[in-house]
Amino acid sequence: MLSARAYSFRQKSRLAISLSWIGGYTNVVALLALGTVVSHVTGTTTQFGHWIGAGDIKRASFFGYLLLTFVLGAALSAYMTESAKRRGWRSKYMLPISLEAVLLSFLMIQLSYRGPVRSGPIFWEDVGLASLAMGLQNAAITKISGSVVRTTHVTGIFTDLGLEGVQFLFWWSDKLEQFHRERVGRLLKVSRRHPSAMRLLLLLSIAGSFAFGTVAGTIAFAHWAPFSLLAPVAFLLWVVYVDWRTPIADIRELDLLNDPELRLQGILSKLLPPEVVFYRAACLHGRGAHRAPDYQLWLDRVPDRYRIIVLAVSPLTRFNANEVMDLEAAVARLHQGNKKLILSGITSHQFKALDALGVARMMDINNLCPDLEFAIARAMVLLEDIRPRAARQPRAVPVENAQAGV
Repeated sequence: MLSARAYSFRQKSRLAISLSWIGGYTNVVALLALGTVVSHVTGTTTQFGHWIGAGDIKRASFFGYLLLTFVLGAALSAYMTESAKRRGWRSKYMLPISLEAVLLSFLMIQLSYRGPVRSGPIFWEDVGLASLAMGLQNAAITKISGSVVRTTHVTGIFTDLGLEGVQFLFWWSDKLEQFHRERVGRLLKVSRRHPSAMRLLLLLSIAGSFAFGTVAGTIAFAHWAPFSLLAPVAFLLWVVYVDWRTPIADIRELDLLNDPELRLQGILSKLLPPEVVFYRAACLHGRGAHRAPDYQLWLDRVPDRYRIIVLAVSPLTRFNANEVMDLEAAVARLHQGNKKLILSGITSHQFKALDALGVARMMDINNLCPDLEFAIARAMVLLEDIRPRAARQPRAVPVENAQAGV
């Protein structure tokens, strides 16, 4: 599903890069057809304040209207996603993305039927549709990315480029002093996975995607002005279709009292040590195939007191190379804290996919269990291995008590 908790860093990056060009594309089409930009809120606010100061209330009201419609789009997106969350819908972000496609479709119909208009009520209607759509998109991607990226403007992108660039240069300088000249190639390989390097690549890609959208929008408007918005509408509908067809699973703590796969049910909750916890990864309201969730965000929600973490995987979960890399990073993170991860419910098809993608180097193959009963037995064995030695040894009986027969 399109949810902030489900998306991994790579999935968020691909979605942000994919949607950024729509922001640049729509912005330049609005500029060419209507004579104003609709996603440049900083400039809009500047114009609003300028015309108020100049005493031109008519022009100030127009830019105030742009600000209002953008905020309304963001608020509408928040309302739709929160309502979907409370109702337990499978995908919480399909609604705002779908509505954005509808709004841009209406704008395209307006432009193709009446042509570009620069004044009057129709002009305000067209501008409002475009601004509302940009507010919807920006709010949706902000929620999905956890307030990490925006897609309708690049001011923050270039600010972050400067900040992250300096951090990466300092890290590179420190590491270069530690590596000999003949090992500079090794440093280049290591730097590819550095958080700042990955962040820089994401920011550059978003800025490049936005710029590509402006170029593509200019060319499309010059040749097919009435239907220039057809490309972003089609792409948004394709994103919605892909999310509906193959959603992303979410992870929730397993209910030991009522889970249908646990035959022991309530008894199990009393027998299990407090260091063991169970989670299930699945799409709660869908039976079709789905993609793996974000394991890093999931671990952020797991309390630190647990030593053995059992994750029940749905047989419909698909694993690709990127998702296995995220799982590998999660396992490494647990190892650093002297913790273990057990995957339960692994099918033969999933095992082959994980094995082909290098699961042997990532985690103990014995921690891939076919069902929860095997996972419980494996958790007991691992718990004995990782418990502190003092906790495993029996307490010594005092000499005086032993002599007294206590």
